[in-house]
Amino acid sequence: MNGNVYTVRKGDTLYSISKLFGTDVKSLAEFNGIPDPDVIAEGTLLRIPDPEADSFFYYTIRPGDTLYSIAKRFGTEVMVLARLNGIPEPDEIRAGETIRIPAYSAGSAVDIVIVRKGDTLFSIGKKYGKTAHELAQMNSIPDPDVIYPGQILIVRQPEKQEQYQVQEGDTLWKISEKTNIPVTKLINMNRLSCPDKLSPGTWLILR
Repeated sequence: MNGNVYTVRKGDTLYSISKLFGTDVKSLAEFNGIPDPDVIAEGTLLRIPDPEADSFFYYTIRPGDTLYSIAKRFGTEVMVLARLNGIPEPDEIRAGETIRIPAYSAGSAVDIVIVRKGDTLFSIGKKYGKTAHELAQMNSIPDPDVIYPGQILIVRQPEKQEQYQVQEGDTLWKISEKTNIPVTKLINMNRLSCPDKLSPGTWLILR
């Protein structure tokens, strides 16, 4: 059985984690070789026995993340992530929350790998034609010598796109005037469900 990876946070229990991922305590304990289900340590990497493991993996939102930046990073779309995770307001996500990300088929815009025991950035980079330094930059890893089993790494990123960061007081009409791109095109390219609500700091695709 395949599984996704989850990092135990402060206050987590196997019961709360099992509820989060739609499984049960017994399955979690057996899948991870945990002898006492009442004892798990913060920072422990748990594999999640998910029947949809071939379709999704899990990502923990970091400070500064937006649904747009996450979608761009993993080669998907904001509305896909919002629907998949039941997020009613795409502009409102919180650091520390865990969301599901669609897995990728061969030839997609982004490729990811899950670090296995014994892996190094050098050995992973060699497989994908990247240097350890490039992988460290792509994945915001401060120390290229420190990676851990279960860590999700991007090994190929989507092509760069021209973007615009929404400023305080911006409207789609003002952005359209600044960029010479029709409002309707901005809405369609960015799949904006609420065009009248733009949050400062949001990134919009222009090309």
